[in-house]
Amino acid sequence: MFNSSLKKENIERLENSVKVYDGVISTTKDNSMKLLDIRLKAVKLIGIIERYINTIANTPKTFEKEFADINFIVNSFNNELNKLGEESGKVEKVSGSVAGAGVAAGIGVTAFAPTAAMAIATTFGTASTGAAIASLSGAAATNAALAWLGGGALVAGGGGMAAGNALLALAGPVGWAIGGGALIGSGIFASSKNKKIAEEAYKKALEVEEMTRKFKRTNTEIQEIHSLTVEHGKGINKIYEKLKKTSKTDFNLFNDDEKFELGSLVNNTKSFAKLLNRVVS
Repeated sequence: MFNSSLKKENIERLENSVKVYDGVISTTKDNSMKLLDIRLKAVKLIGIIERYINTIANTPKTFEKEFADINFIVNSFNNELNKLGEESGKVEKVSGSVAGAGVAAGIGVTAFAPTAAMAIATTFGTASTGAAIASLSGAAATNAALAWLGGGALVAGGGGMAAGNALLALAGPVGWAIGGGALIGSGIFASSKNKKIAEEAYKKALEVEEMTRKFKRTNTEIQEIHSLTVEHGKGINKIYEKLKKTSKTDFNLFNDDEKFELGSLVNNTKSFAKLLNRVVS
């Protein structure tokens, strides 16, 4: 049939593009989980450093101010995690309501356990998704909203959590209505002429490939933040272990080098804390 070979070629390209995309997205989720894990360890280390500093008498007043700032940062991170956990926990309660929306909706809802959702959200930051969700339709919009918000924030009129289209894309390519085996049967391709099918498949393949490139760059940035956090934590722990060995509990008993290292420990801990809220661009 006329254009049938072109149709077949473009559909195969789209299917292959989706497979590559899925692999990159899986890596993104894994990297985000690893980043959340190291951030949780960072919070523990910051707590250890603060408790150590609090055992030392006559420390400069600046230390108190610095740790007030550090605690504000850490508390903001922890509060955000708590809120995300509450929203993510709602997914199970509402997932049944979209069971009839098709495979795409089901995939999106089950793709994010609460911990994974928190990892993604803390990696990308939280922002309004109103416009992004509005750009989708039907099951895709429902899926995106429920997967991220558990139905709560969106129903309440809020945008909920995500970093625009990028985060919504993490629910899978449902926004493009190309759900794997349902490709040929999707609304885009059903009852269309070969040429139109070929054109749509080509267009959607380009969209998927562009998102794949975007998330490859994103993965590099996530890994950079992870590495920075790890190396910063090692540096802080090294200073802490060295100072702890002195067994001194009065700032006035520290020599000049030790006082300098104490100040460095506090300053580096503050920089370390700031990494908790660094998000990918």
